[in-house]
Amino acid sequence: MTEVPVDGLNTDGVDTDTFQRMIVVSVPAESADLVSDRFWQLGVRGVSEVDVADGRVEITSSVGNEPESIDRAVATFDPAWTWRVDEVTTATGNQWREHAAPIRYHSAMVMVPSWIGDHPDVRTSDHVTLVEPGSAFGLGDHPTTKGSMAVLVDVLHDSFRPIESADHPAVVSSVLDVGCGTGVLAVRAAQHGVERVRAIDVADAAVSATLHNAALNDVLGQIDVDTTPLADIDETFDVVVANILAPVLVALAGDLVRVTAPGGWLIISGILEADHQHVLDALGPLVPRVSKRDDGWITIALRHP
Repeated sequence: MTEVPVDGLNTDGVDTDTFQRMIVVSVPAESADLVSDRFWQLGVRGVSEVDVADGRVEITSSVGNEPESIDRAVATFDPAWTWRVDEVTTATGNQWREHAAPIRYHSAMVMVPSWIGDHPDVRTSDHVTLVEPGSAFGLGDHPTTKGSMAVLVDVLHDSFRPIESADHPAVVSSVLDVGCGTGVLAVRAAQHGVERVRAIDVADAAVSATLHNAALNDVLGQIDVDTTPLADIDETFDVVVANILAPVLVALAGDLVRVTAPGGWLIISGILEADHQHVLDALGPLVPRVSKRDDGWITIALRHP
């Protein structure tokens, strides 16, 4: 069992009340959007861009203080990018919290930062999921997360449910969140009452964040979360959600298809609207049935033909 870190300390014992590690990428200005997109795909809370000398810019964000989170991020960078890790005081790094707001991803569904309290954008009739990103993950305001949440809710609420049969159950009873990050997808499934919810991620920080957010939303005992590799998962699930980078989706394609039950759904995100056909090709024989587009990103729900 993974222990939840003591407040103010991350999994490697760093005092997160004192400083925060920021990744700074220096590139030519024409590459700025590509770097920012790469950060957003990693689930960061925010990205800053500053002009420096000779037509170059510095793109800065944080994926957490944990060495494994930083290593995972820089492994996705293009070899030509120059990067460094700076340490800033936590007070400076957390100024974004003052401007955080609820994120509405469905007509009556909203993610709410755990520290903001009552907010005029949250109705009493809304289904609320509280979110605390910890030091490594985003609030859920990126289009890939909002899209994943919206399509998951549609699947869970019958919008795309098949006719009941032996291979097509009328009720979703199991959900697997691959690359869970903050765990908001798993938490939403548990809030909906899904009987079996599993969440996995390569980073220990994701396990801690998921456990913390499950506790915030009173579903702590309803989610199994750990760092088990997808290749070692030997069960199938009615719904599998994978909001991760396109290259990782391709690399995991065989296992993603394998763990999606007959008649089940595979929901993928973290992919660009203009460049995702190679991901769909890798996920055959699953075929796309539903898609949601937002600001150049796309979330797609696939199933067996």
